[in-house]
Amino acid sequence: MTTDAPSLAAQLWAVAPLWILALGALLTLLLDAFARAREPGFLRGVALAVVGLAGWVSLGRLDLRGTGETLPEVLPGVTQAQGAYVLDGALVVDATATLMDALILLALGGVIALAREHGAARSSGGRGFGEREALLLLGGVGALTLSHAGDLLVVWLGAELLAVSALVCMLATHDAASTPAKRGAVLGQLVPSLMASGLFVLGLALTFAALGSTSLDGLGGRVTSVFAGWGGVQRWLKVFATYGDTIAELDPARIQQGRAEIVRGLAPAALLLPGLLLMLASLLAKLGLLPFARRRELAEDGPLHVTALHATVGVSALIAVLLRVYVGALHSPRLVNEPYGWTGALPTVALLTGLWAALAALGQRRLSRVVALLSLVQLSLVVLGLTAAASFHGHIGVGGRSLAPEFEIVWAQLAGDEAYVTTLALLLTHVVAAVGAFSAIAASQGFRGPEVRMQHWAGMAARRPALALAFSVCLLSLVGLPPLAGFVAKLGLLRTLAEHSALRWTLAVVGLELAVCAWVVLRILAAMYFGDETVSEPGDRRPPGPWPARVAAACALACVLMGIGGQHLLAVLRVPAAIGSFEVGVEERLDWVLQRQPSWAAEDALLDADADSDADAAEVEDAGAEDEGDARMSLDEPGRVL
Repeated sequence: MTTDAPSLAAQLWAVAPLWILALGALLTLLLDAFARAREPGFLRGVALAVVGLAGWVSLGRLDLRGTGETLPEVLPGVTQAQGAYVLDGALVVDATATLMDALILLALGGVIALAREHGAARSSGGRGFGEREALLLLGGVGALTLSHAGDLLVVWLGAELLAVSALVCMLATHDAASTPAKRGAVLGQLVPSLMASGLFVLGLALTFAALGSTSLDGLGGRVTSVFAGWGGVQRWLKVFATYGDTIAELDPARIQQGRAEIVRGLAPAALLLPGLLLMLASLLAKLGLLPFARRRELAEDGPLHVTALHATVGVSALIAVLLRVYVGALHSPRLVNEPYGWTGALPTVALLTGLWAALAALGQRRLSRVVALLSLVQLSLVVLGLTAAASFHGHIGVGGRSLAPEFEIVWAQLAGDEAYVTTLALLLTHVVAAVGAFSAIAASQGFRGPEVRMQHWAGMAARRPALALAFSVCLLSLVGLPPLAGFVAKLGLLRTLAEHSALRWTLAVVGLELAVCAWVVLRILAAMYFGDETVSEPGDRRPPGPWPARVAAACALACVLMGIGGQHLLAVLRVPAAIGSFEVGVEERLDWVLQRQPSWAAEDALLDADADSDADAAEVEDAGAEDEGDARMSLDEPGRVL
């Protein structure tokens, strides 16, 4: 890193997507305030332009080759592999944050494009259309804040901004609270959000009391110091257990001194562990895992774009926090492994959530609810991959050469990196497929998203074949059908779980969940392609416009391309995964990437050689076919001598 402090302009440019979205939200609010005519979606183009500009900046910083050699600098003299804290340590900039920025902005653009008016056309009266885009952009600001958070307090602020924006976006429609069911839906979203926020604040307070700071800079070192102090009091406990009575008789003052030392060493750890677990429970509650799974009313009576915002943008931002805080900083063996490690019950929670969501999807007929439940299954798989990554890194302790031989440390690091890649791939493919599926539902004529049922899509392949095809591809990608994008990610997850001896038992449950999800999707496909239209589209809602169908088609195409180019997709994720287990700014980050570059280059060369050999084989086959055709023509021609 450079010795001179970077300028404020350089630090702002490092987090440019964040303030671009913030300024865009302010711009849309001003345009809405001074607009004379408010047609439905009149700010959609402005909002998409803002998201597109922020996304262009983020994509320009990605290493799409995945070699780690061409990473742009986040600050003068600081590469994305090493990373840095900016704005007095409030935010982080590195390769992982850049990747999550691009993913969040991709999802946000899709959500803005698929958003439709919530009420009937005849009752809208031109009211309440302008706030939606501004609120969605503010939600994006909260999500980007979470992906760049360098302090636990900033994590709380970003999570609250995202939650409040989604809630107000749900209310910013003229019929959002017109019935008791809809008012109950709003309340049902507000109460769990407040509970999760309270848990996080309490955990934050306990963590601050234990560490004296909420910054992620040096968090791992401060946690290690706390447990070192805890270990230091063990000698006092042993002495008192063996000679306590004798010491009390001969030197009572020593008893008082020992008790003070025990309290001084034990208190920080006694505060830290509950604090970290409470913050983890809060993040899991915001994600919607059991027992905080979202209630059915949220998906059935809420606007479709709010459901999509939770399932894509919110999930991406919160997973980014879990990766940075719990996998990146809190993966020491004492914190990861049992008896009180944070990964102890997480696989069970994730599997129960996924199994519940898959079984609940069997009895659903509302397509928005089905897609939301399928997305919850994908989220459970992402959390499972995240747990495996942390467990690999914490199995023997990265850098803890006194705990295991060097080759085992390298193996744990490599296995953890592969699990990290799998987690990112699962998240990326889930977001693309979920946005496409929600967009296809939003493209239904005459309905708002929560009203669309399976019978409305019966025979859709005959009426709108392109839309039915896009919806089919996105659904099949969600369940992992080859050669779509979801297959690559789920295959990596299965390999990761098979390699982890303590998680192999989860393979059977994961297979059952995916089988149930496949049955649900096949039932929808059968209705679309072989069913008869039983319920006509009434047309009492405003038409969706071209945007939802366009987004669905683009996402379906992306699912196909990412599935075909699965190895290239995984290559793009290598650098963020390689730096994920190191704290920001440490030299070990850059050293590990430099060590991995030769192996990455060999993998890329092998992949290119396989592609070239396939191309050569295809050319030889084509040449053979031409020769065979010429021979046949010569045999058919009379008088031709061979």
